[in-house]
Amino acid sequence: MEFKEHLKKYLTDYLIEKLMLEMNQKPKKSIIINTNKIDDDFILEKFPNLVPHPFVKHCYLFDENEYKLGKHIYFEQGLYYIFEPCSALVNYFLDSEKDDIVLDLCAAPGGKTSHLAIIKQDQGIIVSNDISRERALVLSNNVERMGFGNVIVTNNSINDFSKFENTFDKIILDAPCSGSGMFRKEEKMKDDWTYEKVLSLSSVQKELIIKAYNLLKPGGKLIYSTCSFSYEEDEEVICHLLNQTDAKVVPFENNESFYQSKSKLGIHLFPFLFPGEGHYICLIEKPKQPYTLKQNKKIDIKDQLNIKNLCQVEGYIYHFDNIYYRLPIPFDFKNLKVIRGGVKLGTKEKYGFEFDHALSHYLKRFPTQLDLNQSEVISYLQGNVLKKDIADGMVLITYQNIPLGFSKATKGRINNKYPKGLRINQVKL
Repeated sequence: MEFKEHLKKYLTDYLIEKLMLEMNQKPKKSIIINTNKIDDDFILEKFPNLVPHPFVKHCYLFDENEYKLGKHIYFEQGLYYIFEPCSALVNYFLDSEKDDIVLDLCAAPGGKTSHLAIIKQDQGIIVSNDISRERALVLSNNVERMGFGNVIVTNNSINDFSKFENTFDKIILDAPCSGSGMFRKEEKMKDDWTYEKVLSLSSVQKELIIKAYNLLKPGGKLIYSTCSFSYEEDEEVICHLLNQTDAKVVPFENNESFYQSKSKLGIHLFPFLFPGEGHYICLIEKPKQPYTLKQNKKIDIKDQLNIKNLCQVEGYIYHFDNIYYRLPIPFDFKNLKVIRGGVKLGTKEKYGFEFDHALSHYLKRFPTQLDLNQSEVISYLQGNVLKKDIADGMVLITYQNIPLGFSKATKGRINNKYPKGLRINQVKL
């Protein structure tokens, strides 16, 4: 079955033609500003032509021809995350409380996790998972760059979470899909699309949503999304969940930017109605019922106070062997394949404590800081040694008073500890 033909399951010929015409237009992009580090005015002063997102705070649309935001030093400092405008509505509708424990099941590369972490302001816990190890590592790198302290990055299948039944306050299931909402962004998505692929993925999605629902705490909410225009991957999956469980759909208010099919199960974001590529979103609630909360397993941590003072952090400190981490609160992730369990603080070596680069992006201040000028920061990002009259010891390197990384000062020589894999020869300032 052809792409246009299969859309007739829920769309009129008129709407299908409008959708097909819009797919030939230029794709849209947006940023979410990391208000853990700076406020909106800091970014708007530098990029005044950013356009506010129609619904989401701290989110702005931009023209890639005007602003190369992915190549700017602010990107390296984690001051914003670049993602697709439709994605921002997932957390807008989920409306998570700051102290919630949230599971983002198919999280890579990290847009929805990043948006949620900004909303939560270093409170609660976000378990951000992807089944692909390669994609989970990209996710972990983005979490580190943004400096989030309440995110646990895991690399698991959904079956590995079976012991977390009735655990999570909120769940984000951005399910793997045929990707028709990405046709104008990635030509290969259009070439790879087949109706057989839609049906195959619909089967996977139905299995995923049932298992995800079982992990949801009674009274909790699950938000299901795809970047597919196919009814089989959207409303049909929700119908399957409603038929198999006690789940309830939370209705959205009517808005001219959203399209709802006759079933009224969730909304479609079409590019001719909403400034984005295309999304389907449905919010699910699990009815409240008596249940017993699982207790976090207590971990005996030695010298917690010393590590807190050394690293200038608060919260829950734990370690595996001699590598130390920080979370806002304890979370028992036994049996999960953890790539990043909160902030990696550093490693306790025989000669002392070796700070990790991730800590530099999490911190807002440090006992010894050095703010670099434009020429110095370019040299620093290239991995060069700097010379400055500063006290010996660890130094937090900043640019415009925003952290970039650590260095070690010895007799006026600033030994560069910026990770070799992140060093760059050219950057916009």
